[in-house]
Amino acid sequence: MRRDFVVRDVPGQCHGSTVCLRGDGSFVVAWFAGDHEGAANSRIHLATGAVGQWSDPVVVSGDLGPCWNPVLHRRVDGDLLLYFKVGATIGAWRTWLVRSGDGGRTWSTPRPLVGGGAGGRGPVRVPPLRLSSGRLLAGASTETWGERPRWDAFVDISDDDGLTWRRTPDVPIDHDTFPGAGIIQPTLWATPDGTVRLLARSTCGRLVASASADDGETWSPGAPSAVPNNNSGVSACADGRTVHLAHNPTTGDWASRAPLVVSVSTDDGDTWQPWLTLEESTGAADREEYRPADSGVLTTGANEFSYPCLVRTPDGLAVTYTWQRRGIVLALLHP
Repeated sequence: MRRDFVVRDVPGQCHGSTVCLRGDGSFVVAWFAGDHEGAANSRIHLATGAVGQWSDPVVVSGDLGPCWNPVLHRRVDGDLLLYFKVGATIGAWRTWLVRSGDGGRTWSTPRPLVGGGAGGRGPVRVPPLRLSSGRLLAGASTETWGERPRWDAFVDISDDDGLTWRRTPDVPIDHDTFPGAGIIQPTLWATPDGTVRLLARSTCGRLVASASADDGETWSPGAPSAVPNNNSGVSACADGRTVHLAHNPTTGDWASRAPLVVSVSTDDGDTWQPWLTLEESTGAADREEYRPADSGVLTTGANEFSYPCLVRTPDGLAVTYTWQRRGIVLALLHP
């Protein structure tokens, strides 16, 4: 494993990274940064390069207001798309889009991805999945906060390589019996038999699984898997029947975001085994607590290694993640 800080010791905090491989083998990495999550000065920052050779970060979101959760996607024509959320609260998010035709050096003026109401349209946390047909499937979700929060996951479909999106119904879960708010931020992969699977972040202490047999149009009822989840983001990618999953192997609603590991499955995601530890816990004395709200999570970031974005490279895997809210790390992995 080789790893490097894309950015470190930022003013304020940074979080929610995304990574995309360019045609020349280098990377584009984006994240949001400001005084804290949801702060008025939170913007989308972006750097290009490779391990040990990163450009200075630039802001690509303009002055739209508090920004969240960027996601990068490289189109078949080589252009890069960058999706991100804008809103003073999570419940009022709108997804915006910028496009680059020169590998991330310059970007278009931001535009709303879709018209209409609030919600996390398009890719919400991790890059979309490209099916063999060319169709893109993006794990998406909505969050309603308040006296009785409700979270729901769904899949957005694009048949024009990421420019326009069509929303599917929510992944079915029984909110009357489900512990906590629900599920959000699904990560997806395709199996060799054409089934598409997802695992979603949840408030029940485990990742919730669902599957589609019709290219993402409909999804089976969500069911808790055997994989522990701490109500934090995860990221998966597949090569044949082998699937890798970057996640925190801790159980509980808003539980510790350390350690950060990569697990592997050789049976399409039916069972998982530990493969590699990206970051160890810094110790119980530094354990962080999270104060979640519609305006964003408040935390110092101590002992937090979280929100991985895992993608395939020609010779292995690359993953970016949050390093204690003070930096963004990129690691190169070689299965």
